[in-house]
Amino acid sequence: KQWYQRRVVISAGNVVDNFERREDSNKRVIGTLLGRYDKGTVIISESFAVPHQETDEEVSMDMEYANRIGELQKKVNTNLYTVGWYSSGIVINEHSSLIHAFYKCQCPTPVHLTVDTQFKEQKMKINTHISLPIGVKGGSEGCIFTPVQYTVQGSEAEQVSLKFFNGLKLNKKSPNFNDREQLLSNCTDMLSQLNLVLDHVKKVLSGSVVPDKELGRQLMEVVQSVPNLDTDTTTNMLNSHMQDLLAVEYLTYLTRQQLAINARINQVL
Repeated sequence: KQWYQRRVVISAGNVVDNFERREDSNKRVIGTLLGRYDKGTVIISESFAVPHQETDEEVSMDMEYANRIGELQKKVNTNLYTVGWYSSGIVINEHSSLIHAFYKCQCPTPVHLTVDTQFKEQKMKINTHISLPIGVKGGSEGCIFTPVQYTVQGSEAEQVSLKFFNGLKLNKKSPNFNDREQLLSNCTDMLSQLNLVLDHVKKVLSGSVVPDKELGRQLMEVVQSVPNLDTDTTTNMLNSHMQDLLAVEYLTYLTRQQLAINARINQVL
C-alpha cells in the first residue's frame, strides 16, 4: 500500500520546535501523529509532543500524558485518530521498537515519521516507516521498520506562505509584510496564470494544439467555482472586509498601549 501523508510540513515544524525546546539530556524527541484514514492511505494533519526519557540502556515515555492529550485532541476534532508517532533524527534503534509497540495498541498499523532536525544532509530529510514482524514461528520474534512512500502537500494558506518565504530565499531581500504590496503581487501572478490559460484555450480553438478532455473538464470546474457577483456586491464585500481589518488593527493598537501602560506602572511600583 502507498501511505499518503498530508501537511507533513506542519508535523515537521512541530518536531523542530519540540527538538529546540527539549532538555539537554535528551538526544531526541518523540510525539504522537494524528490524522485519518482514507481508502487505504494515511492522512497526517496534526501532532503533539510526548515527554520521554531515553538513555543508551533504557527508554521511558509518559503514556498517560499521550493518552490524555490524544483524547482531548479527538474531542476538539472528532475526525482525528492516532495514526502513528514521530521522532527527531533519522536513526532507528531498539528503543524505537518499544515505543512503536505502545502505538500499536493505539492503531492497527502505526506510521513512524522521522525528521532530520540537525540537517546532516544539508536539508530536512523526512522518512516514513511501518513495522513488519520477523522471526521464526514458535521461536524468537521481532520487527523490522520498512520505508513507505509518502507525499507532502499543504493547504492553500500554507502554499502561499511557503511561496512567500521561498521568494525571499531566491531574491535574498528583506521580508516585506506590506499587505497592499503582497495583494498586488498575488494579483499580478494570478493575471499571468490567466493569460497562460487564455493562450492555451486560443491555441486549442485555432487547432494548433490537440485538445485535452481532462484539462478541459478541470478548467470548466474552475470557471464554475468562481461566484458570479456584480460590481456592487463585490465592492460591498471588500468594504466590509476593510472595516473588519481596521477594527482588528485598532484593537491591536489598544492592546499594545494597555500593555505598555501596565509595564510602566509595574516599573513605578
